[in-house]
Amino acid sequence: MPQAHALDQATRSRFRRVIGSALVGNMLEFYDLFIYGFLAVYIAKVFFPTADPYTSLLVTLATFGVSYFVRPLGALVIGSYADRHGRKSGMMLTIWAMGVGTAMIAFAPSYAAWGIAGTVVLVAGKFLQGFSAGGEFGTSVSFVTEHAPRHRRGYFASFQVVGIGLATGLASVVTYALTASVPSEQIVAWAWRLPFVLGLVIVPFGYWLRRRVDETPEFKAGGHEANPVRTTLATAKARIACAIGVYSLAASTNYLLGVYIPLYAQKELGLSVADSMYGAMGYALAQIVLPPVFGALSDRHGRLTMITLGTLLTAVLTVPAFLWMVNVPTVPVYVTCVTGLTACVMVFQGAMPAFLAELFPHGTRTTGLALIHNLNFTVVGGLSLLACAWLSRATGSKMIPAYYVMATVMLALTCLLHFRRQRAVSAGADAPDASADGALPQKA
Repeated sequence: MPQAHALDQATRSRFRRVIGSALVGNMLEFYDLFIYGFLAVYIAKVFFPTADPYTSLLVTLATFGVSYFVRPLGALVIGSYADRHGRKSGMMLTIWAMGVGTAMIAFAPSYAAWGIAGTVVLVAGKFLQGFSAGGEFGTSVSFVTEHAPRHRRGYFASFQVVGIGLATGLASVVTYALTASVPSEQIVAWAWRLPFVLGLVIVPFGYWLRRRVDETPEFKAGGHEANPVRTTLATAKARIACAIGVYSLAASTNYLLGVYIPLYAQKELGLSVADSMYGAMGYALAQIVLPPVFGALSDRHGRLTMITLGTLLTAVLTVPAFLWMVNVPTVPVYVTCVTGLTACVMVFQGAMPAFLAELFPHGTRTTGLALIHNLNFTVVGGLSLLACAWLSRATGSKMIPAYYVMATVMLALTCLLHFRRQRAVSAGADAPDASADGALPQKA
């Protein structure tokens, strides 16, 4: 593989196609997720009407969370499929499945028109999105990592996080334009569907991009596991459990800073719907710009170094940032806090995809990645919106999101100790934090 400074134009073009084809799936997955969260207040009125608006909102957020419980099934089915038949085949499957789920939500009949049947269509669309998204992260991260030069895996894999930032940015801009230009009653009547219809445009573009890329050299050259699920569960249980703990901080911060924070700004800080979108835009900007920077630094200084640094920064600054927002609930303070916390999160997020990919050999990589991503995001991420909304109402505290993040900080730091001890055992007490590729031993 040519060195970074000597890549010819054809190689650069191929790498851009690789990154773009993987990034577009993550973008679609998280765009639909963020739109659903941003418009939850309106969707609650359309599909879950009750006499109490707060109860309707909780049921809507519960649907958001419950749909995540199908993700581990998608991780097993699609992850195993991609480990046996190829990363490209898995990516082609997920892009169309996510598109069908989005279409079901966009065109679901309202409760007023079809009664409970309309609500069932919406929920079924969320479940199909969850199933397909269950296989998307593991497949696309494996695809990018196996195409990347070995000494630049952190940089290449970090673009998966950029996809989330692009999705947040697009979703926040669309929501801002919608709420600023369309009266609330019209949004409830019909206009809430427009952002989901816009999401469907991504599907054929993603399919076109993914058709133009080749299967990874590592997959074509290596042997394949006959039963990736059984092999993964038999050999990597401790590795998966500790990786979920480290990754839990990514799930809590992604959902609370990316999805829940506009709702928090409206309900707890008293900001308008349009003003609340500025925080989401700040989150998106940091997530678009910073992950490649920290992914590249992880190639030089080690994955564990960057992940530990980002976790500690988040631990130190989360509570003060929320206290500042609560005590000074203005748009500038709100945007500064959200953007600053996101920058801290990106220190570990930039290194995370490559770190997770390097925990597994290629024969079980997609299955292992998919399980870690989806078990974590199901329990820690998917239910975070419902948990924080309910706890904030029950306790009257405006600090619940900060406490939620701090709980995952403690879990992440505990599990990082496991990987550091594993590094010391394998490389010796005086070994550097990570090798050039940041890889950890392959055994649990």
